[in-house]
Amino acid sequence: MFRPQISVIITTYNIEKYISECLDSVLNQSMTEIEVICIDDASTDHSLDILNQYAARDSRVRVFPQAESIGPSTARNIGYREAKGEYVYQIDGDDFLVDGALERMYRCAEENRLEFLTFSADAFADTKEIKDMVKDSLNLYKRTGTYNGVMKGMELFAECMRNGDFLGNLCCILLSKNFFDSYNMYLVDGLYASADNNFLFYLKAQRVMCIKDVLYMRRFRENSIVTSKKTLIKFESILVQYIYEISLWNQYNFEDFIEKELEKYFATFWKSVLKTYNQVIDKNAPLRLLPKYKLAKFVYDYYINEGSVYWTKPIGEIIAKIHQYERVIIYGAKDIGQDVRMILEKNGITNYLFAVSDNKNETNLDGTKIFNIEELEYLKKNSIVIIATSKRHHETIRKKLLEIGFEHVLAVE
Repeated sequence: MFRPQISVIITTYNIEKYISECLDSVLNQSMTEIEVICIDDASTDHSLDILNQYAARDSRVRVFPQAESIGPSTARNIGYREAKGEYVYQIDGDDFLVDGALERMYRCAEENRLEFLTFSADAFADTKEIKDMVKDSLNLYKRTGTYNGVMKGMELFAECMRNGDFLGNLCCILLSKNFFDSYNMYLVDGLYASADNNFLFYLKAQRVMCIKDVLYMRRFRENSIVTSKKTLIKFESILVQYIYEISLWNQYNFEDFIEKELEKYFATFWKSVLKTYNQVIDKNAPLRLLPKYKLAKFVYDYYINEGSVYWTKPIGEIIAKIHQYERVIIYGAKDIGQDVRMILEKNGITNYLFAVSDNKNETNLDGTKIFNIEELEYLKKNSIVIIATSKRHHETIRKKLLEIGFEHVLAVE
């Protein structure tokens, strides 16, 4: 049975303007023993029509249309499952290959018995406006370091990181299908950003090479994942990928020089996670991806979104109620009280005081005075008291507050 030398996987979503250039660059390569697997992610323009036209003319092209959007990572996984080639190569449908690229990749991988080969790309922008937006990224795809011969994956990773050459991008990797299958190396499903990271490939590979050859043309355009506004689902995708990769790292122990570069990689990645969240335009949208990934959701809730560990009610509703009062009294100064303070400050509320029933052993907290609740009786008309203690004390505290005259009380529960 005929086996293609390379399975080329192409993902498309509303790129009718570019897809023909991409397909022509693949189908007109000097290497002809290929298959082209196209996954259309529910495009609403003519992208699917164009794919079907090419499939009708060239038997090497197979098209897998999706009825609804599944995201780039899941689309690429379909391609990996369908691939029959000796090697698999993923290309975005708005980019294209240089002449002879597939031949160069294949020969190098075969001659050196590689599990994967990585190489350089050239990046360009469609318009001056886009160029100004991505100017810091245009040179990221060209390798400047020198990498001698066959290396282990993590050795190459460390060298690339040291030289500022690491590319977390599938368009610059030719991958052995046997290697891929032996470790079941599918991407994390459901991602709408950070959907082409290849960290796992480096972790597992024993025979890899990096060459400087520019074999791929990377386009920056309007309305792409990179240039469009950051949405919550894109942020969720990046966070899930980060947690996935750092969990992988935790399973290994490498030499010190590799561990040092890994620390640098994850520190930079984390900064990118935080930067992306700061740019999200729909922070109040419902979470779509994180509920399926518990650790990522935990990190989001308590380290990024700074949610309350103790409050189960929607924070927005609670804050709206608190804003109605001139003063906030936090009854309780320990862990729950500190959690309440964090939530208040995050929402711009700083007119709070701490109080307890007996403050003889707690005179201040980080420079903040802790009052006896009875000292604050004069504030009872225009204040809300937040009971920030364990639930078993709530009823006793409520009774005491009512005796003093505090009518506006809210308990953390």
